[in-house]
Amino acid sequence: MSVQRLLVSLAVLVLTSQPSSAVESLTPDQTNFFETKIRPVLVKECYGCHSEKAGNVRGGLRLDTKQFSLLGGSSGPAVVPFEPDDSLLISAIHHDDFVMPPKKKLTADQITDFEQWIKMGAPDPRESEIETFKSSITADEIATAKQEFWAYRLPQQISPPHVADVAWPKTDIDRFIAAGLEAKGLPLSVDATSSQVLRRLCFDLTGLPPTPKQIEAFTSGWNLDADAAIAATVEELLSSNAFGERWGRHWLDVARYGESTGGQVNMTFPHAWRYRDYVIDSFNDDKPFDQFAAEQIAGDLMPAKTDRQWTEQLIATTFLAIGAKNLNEQNRIQFAADLIDEQIDATTRVFLGTSVACARCHDHKFDPIPQTDYYAMAGVFRNATTYFGNPPSEFGNFSPVQANRTSSLIVLPVEDPNPYDKRYSRSELADLRAQMNDKFDQQRSMRSQSGQSQAARLRLNNEIAELSAKLAVVDDQGQPRSYCMGVQEQASAQNATLLVRGEIDLPAQEIPRGIPSVLVEQPISIADDSSGRLELARWIGSDENSLTARVMVNRVWQHMIGRGLVTSTENFGSTGTAPSHPELLDHMAVEFAQSGWSVKTLIRQIATSRVYRIASTYNETSFERDPDNTLLWRANVRRLDAEAIRDAMLSASANIDLDRPRGSEVAKAGYLRVRGGFLGDPREAVQKMMLASRDSMRNNARRRFGFGFQNGRDSTADMYQRITRSLDMNDAMFRSVYLPVVRDELPRALDVFDFADPSAVIGTREESNTANQSLFMMNNPLVIAQSDAMATRIAKSYQRPAAQVHAAFVLSLGRRPTGTELAATMKYLGSLSDGGSRQVQPLAAVCQSLFACAEFRYLD
Repeated sequence: MSVQRLLVSLAVLVLTSQPSSAVESLTPDQTNFFETKIRPVLVKECYGCHSEKAGNVRGGLRLDTKQFSLLGGSSGPAVVPFEPDDSLLISAIHHDDFVMPPKKKLTADQITDFEQWIKMGAPDPRESEIETFKSSITADEIATAKQEFWAYRLPQQISPPHVADVAWPKTDIDRFIAAGLEAKGLPLSVDATSSQVLRRLCFDLTGLPPTPKQIEAFTSGWNLDADAAIAATVEELLSSNAFGERWGRHWLDVARYGESTGGQVNMTFPHAWRYRDYVIDSFNDDKPFDQFAAEQIAGDLMPAKTDRQWTEQLIATTFLAIGAKNLNEQNRIQFAADLIDEQIDATTRVFLGTSVACARCHDHKFDPIPQTDYYAMAGVFRNATTYFGNPPSEFGNFSPVQANRTSSLIVLPVEDPNPYDKRYSRSELADLRAQMNDKFDQQRSMRSQSGQSQAARLRLNNEIAELSAKLAVVDDQGQPRSYCMGVQEQASAQNATLLVRGEIDLPAQEIPRGIPSVLVEQPISIADDSSGRLELARWIGSDENSLTARVMVNRVWQHMIGRGLVTSTENFGSTGTAPSHPELLDHMAVEFAQSGWSVKTLIRQIATSRVYRIASTYNETSFERDPDNTLLWRANVRRLDAEAIRDAMLSASANIDLDRPRGSEVAKAGYLRVRGGFLGDPREAVQKMMLASRDSMRNNARRRFGFGFQNGRDSTADMYQRITRSLDMNDAMFRSVYLPVVRDELPRALDVFDFADPSAVIGTREESNTANQSLFMMNNPLVIAQSDAMATRIAKSYQRPAAQVHAAFVLSLGRRPTGTELAATMKYLGSLSDGGSRQVQPLAAVCQSLFACAEFRYLD
């Protein structure tokens, strides 16, 4: 369905949901025409399949009320008043794209009557009463929550408390922590070792292990002046490109970054990588967080001085377009409602730590957010068109037939094509267009012939979709166009309609656009011609918002310290956890805003504090009084995340490529379905290929995975290994943040170590300890290859076994081995060399053992 039709249908949803006097306004002639010419035909020919009595109505289309006729079904609006050409009912009764009634065609007079009826404005007396919803949450309850609940009160600047041990604190942060410990009679912790502190700094700020050169310089500096050594290292790490890659990945977790739609019809997002790079660059540039937030919500509406800035802001709105989508949804109105719900949920949880989406179907059960406030926000987002799908070609926008819902993409104002997009010569372009016209001729021929199999129709439609995708990405000269995902404002702004129980067929009253009242001191002003999205974006980063600064400060604290001051990072509501140090949270939130919303300044403050460098030493008395370490009497031991583990192995082997790759593996693959239907799960697809003939398997593999097999020399096993190896990206040497994030098809190196679910807002990753992780470190080809490479690297530089062991510990664990460790490792090397298996490279076995040990995977 065209974007124009979708806008018309959404407008109809608003219009038909209003209490109206349409029945009273119909003229006698209009009523008589409907009752004598239209209703009898609908009852006799249509109600059997398209009415409430039909039960599971076909195509989601009901024709037994005015409202449902205007809403239409899965393919679009059945009736568009005054526009018979846009009304699918007319197309169906003509037996064009649809065939209704299925067994016979209406008479010519009946078809003329329906056309005339729609030209008249589709007058229809079948109005139904509209229910008016009234919230059970009162204004007094909301006012009380604003005054009493901590998260809804603006952060206050609080002076750091006095502490007894004045020598221990290094910063104001430390004074808040020390005061809490002293109040409970708990001792203040001593500092960790220099190697432990450096390892924390490097992994926390860049996601990479310290190099031998960094270790040597930091150790020397620490011995002279620990504070100066930490400060200098922090500045070095903050200025590296690796900083943005590390902290950009943290943001991608909460932004539910993925490069496909997910679900049964899992279509790729070949331009999602633009948003990934935008996020990384924003953190490296220390873009003010209030601006960073606003661009992602309303970058298309913000002023821009240059086309380059305009491009960046358009890409930022990918945040609203990148969520998981059910392309199998037949009802376009349901799909639109679900899309808006996903955008509301992401925006409020990511920036406000509040789940407004809980009020979609009823008043929020725990927080003072009535259902009317949800639809006030829905009105803000419903006036934006979301672009996530295939670029439109001159022949129209097509997608594989399994995808009931699709969309287009945004053309960028600068030339920056996907690096993998195909360029066509004039002759190649002409040939593709000729093929497309030929496919259309075949399609028309199929419609006029009976007995054509459904499989043949589906195959032809998929071929058309494939050709359309090729033609869509190039201009008239065959050169690639530049696209991005994102949102664009619609021409006119309209309110949303409250849906009783969240059901699209139970509309109630219209709700003015706005922000949940419990979150604002006074309702924000939204002009009649404005959606309110820009106003929402500006409010989120303003001093009038009590939540955004707190939520972001809490996220940064969690990644640096290992536990948030508010442990429920996406839930600052009544069911979330209260802050362990509320005064500290407010203090840092105020300073964060006063710093110009500088994330680097915030990280610098935490990294140079005493509490950041304390040891993780166990104290029995402290544990008994504070078993969860809420007061921070010791450092939290943390497991490295999946990306850091993989990048650390690549760094130790010297194989890591620190240059950012252009695009992504998904961009290279293009527009395709990666799961479901014939292909199924990729590994399952490979198994199916194994059962086919070698020629058939080779062709399937080439089409599915892009591999070329030469001269029939590749064995079945070779093909299988190449395909499965490609899915896990074991041959890729770039940083893990650039690995493909295809929903439901994550690389093994990420998936086994609790990578964030790309379909959900994940502020806190799980930290499991499973047998699969141990097996991965023992058997995965990536681990084995990097162990061999690390051993080769060491052997080239050191001849003596003791020196080799020393280098292995430094590269993998960031420290020298103890005397006991050195002796045990030398003994192990001797056992492998003297009587062990000849198949094992002794030094590589040591390297792999270090990769597999707990100290490699944990920050102490």
